[in-house]
Amino acid sequence: MKTYASIIVRFHRTLPVAIACLLFTMFMLSSTRAEAKLVYLYNLSNFNGSIASSWVTFGTDKTQKELYVVNPSDQSVDVFNKTGLLVYSFGEEGEFGAIRGLDVDDNGTIYVLSSRGKRTQVVIANFRGDPQEVLKLENLPPLFTDNFNPERIFCRKGHLYLIDPREFKVLITDLHGNYEDGFEFASMINVNYKKRSDFDIRGVTVDAEGTLIFTIPVNSLVYLISPDKKLTTFGRRGSSPGKFNIIGGVAADDKGRLYVADTLRCVIMVFERDKDFTFRGEYGERGFDPGNLIAPMEVAVLGDLVYVSQSANRGVSVYRITPE
Repeated sequence: MKTYASIIVRFHRTLPVAIACLLFTMFMLSSTRAEAKLVYLYNLSNFNGSIASSWVTFGTDKTQKELYVVNPSDQSVDVFNKTGLLVYSFGEEGEFGAIRGLDVDDNGTIYVLSSRGKRTQVVIANFRGDPQEVLKLENLPPLFTDNFNPERIFCRKGHLYLIDPREFKVLITDLHGNYEDGFEFASMINVNYKKRSDFDIRGVTVDAEGTLIFTIPVNSLVYLISPDKKLTTFGRRGSSPGKFNIIGGVAADDKGRLYVADTLRCVIMVFERDKDFTFRGEYGERGFDPGNLIAPMEVAVLGDLVYVSQSANRGVSVYRITPE
């Protein structure tokens, strides 16, 4: 009887602790999952309504929460506020040449990657898009003096990342154009350099910490190369949710999630950036109704908004990231 009583006493003493541990574990699991749902809001618009465009590319001003849209059809740049409304445009007069991409630093300075003939340049512009000077790239090693024609540019924490997806090269400089780092990554991802044209890099971005992220549709993989040159990949070929058919753009948010566009399946897939790249859901479907997508390509994340470019003059669809 004494033994039984002591068991009861110990049970009642330990029960609150056990419950607390269980609740804490459940809280940690729910908080680390960081699930997110995409809810369609609207398409980018001006005062006349939704703006038609096909497969535009993006730049972001995270300080002002503004999205820059480069339209390849006329080489213009449209600037949209956080409500998706057009507030400014520049570049229509061809003052930059053929614009390939742009990004904005924390002070509002715009770095425009453009080309005139065979010459690629980075033009520095002020917050109104007025060209100020051509950035002079200094102390470049031979890897970046020959066969280097960057097509994308990203500005992250005082560094510029110029990426040549055809030659599998990335150049890193400071904001004054001084060489800091750079590498060729075809061999890192087991792509035969002589056959690199068979491996089309479709989507590419750089996250806030300097990790290069890109997709190769023929391999049905997303690649991540960290600043210390460590390679990680994920993805499986297929047509069911969470699998890749023909993937396009990729973007990263500041909550540890990745957003991958599947151009053929017409969806945006969300993955946790954990060791397993856990699939969290997919949104959109092929069609012309609001929230549907037609061949989505580029993806950008700005705060709690996800921007998706698509084909067939469908414009840019905007989704809000909300908790499940």
